[in-house]
Amino acid sequence: MQQISTKTLNMNVQKDLNFTWSTQAILFCAIIIACIGLNVDSAPVVIGAMLISPLMAPIVGIGYGLGNSNPKLLSKAARLFLIQVTIGIIGATIYFFISPLNTASAQLLARTEPTLWDVLIAFFGGFAGVISSAKKDGGNVVPGVAIATALMPPLCTVGYGISHLNASFILGAGYLFLINAFFIALATAAGTIFFRIRSGERLNASLRQQVLIVIISIIIVIPSSISAYTIVHNSFVDTQLSQFINEKLSNQYIAKQNVDGKNIQISVIGQRLSASQVEQLQQSLKQYHPVITSYR
Repeated sequence: MQQISTKTLNMNVQKDLNFTWSTQAILFCAIIIACIGLNVDSAPVVIGAMLISPLMAPIVGIGYGLGNSNPKLLSKAARLFLIQVTIGIIGATIYFFISPLNTASAQLLARTEPTLWDVLIAFFGGFAGVISSAKKDGGNVVPGVAIATALMPPLCTVGYGISHLNASFILGAGYLFLINAFFIALATAAGTIFFRIRSGERLNASLRQQVLIVIISIIIVIPSSISAYTIVHNSFVDTQLSQFINEKLSNQYIAKQNVDGKNIQISVIGQRLSASQVEQLQQSLKQYHPVITSYR
């Protein structure tokens, strides 16, 4: 049976928080590799970059410092984190500025609309990571966490946004990176506190610190929750619309369909629909979704 201890966790976290030029060089190489993968729309290349990136270490260090109420360790990890984020953004900006491929790939676009699911992935990924770090034989959990939580791609996408002066890319990808980093750190802090309680240690975190963390978590989660609701709502509307078309317009060719708020517009090619038929369809659509505005 593998043992889990705070001593092992402390050793594994501390050893990765030293600033070395070789580690920063590896980070820079990982950033460029990730940028290339995003630029040419290659998921395997992006995954490879995430595997070699050392960006997870300072985030885990921040969470561990919070969980131990250790301001010295927290400051050390935060400084390293800011340095690595700066290196990442500068490297990505330079790459995308000189790259001849200017079109935003699907891989880049996918990092601009974070949702509540990204919060859950980051939190549970971070929790899995802290458990792995507390085991004497951590196994291969950490590389999996690095892939699942995807810290590198949004950071590279921020660089793309800066190089192309695109605020939506900067804000969307920056928010995704913030979600991932914050909730990995929060999960690490929660895991650290759990292991300390389990080993009989006395906690020294103030109520003010706990309340502050909860408030920050809620503030960060709100926009992603709204985005998640929008995705779920749009998926529901698309499903209902497809069902309506299959059942009520099976003899028509649908040239175009568009959902705009509470209005649904469908352009059809085929037998011309009379005004009474359109009115009947509008009435029957209420069983699926609000009003069809026009047919062409």
